[in-house]
Amino acid sequence: MNDIFNKNMISLRSINKSDFPTLEAWLNKEYIKKWYGEPEEWMREIRNDSGEFGWLNQYIVMFEDTPIGFCQYYDCAQTPEGFEWGNEPQGTFAIDYLIGEENYLKKGVGNVIVQELCRLISEIEKPVQFVADPVPQNIDSIKLLERNGFALDMTTGLYKMRIN
Repeated sequence: MNDIFNKNMISLRSINKSDFPTLEAWLNKEYIKKWYGEPEEWMREIRNDSGEFGWLNQYIVMFEDTPIGFCQYYDCAQTPEGFEWGNEPQGTFAIDYLIGEENYLKKGVGNVIVQELCRLISEIEKPVQFVADPVPQNIDSIKLLERNGFALDMTTGLYKMRIN
């Protein structure tokens, strides 16, 4: 496996119910759990049995034919009140991402996930900016965001990338 991945080897596909066991296993891994918190809370949103999380757009990250990660985006205007992005302009989309398979960590996959997710959002939506809200101690995620054009907004604590 190369240390840097060709973008063509990585793709995003919509999640389906058959992905739930894999997602749950990833969310229970210590290196993910320490940044994402309680797996069951995430699984409740991913399963969306109640229908209240229809505003989430969720994807499995594929390396060729192998699921290796998860990502999602959402229109910040559709989220419940009380989040850091509550005062962001219309057209602000938040992103979340993780690499669930350890063999793919620190190989450039995260960069491709963020780039592909932002490209996908730009094709489907009309974004004016992207935001991400990594845990401040998650230095790897912060560096990844900065490499991809995101900058820390000191007022909100969010990492933002404006679209021209």
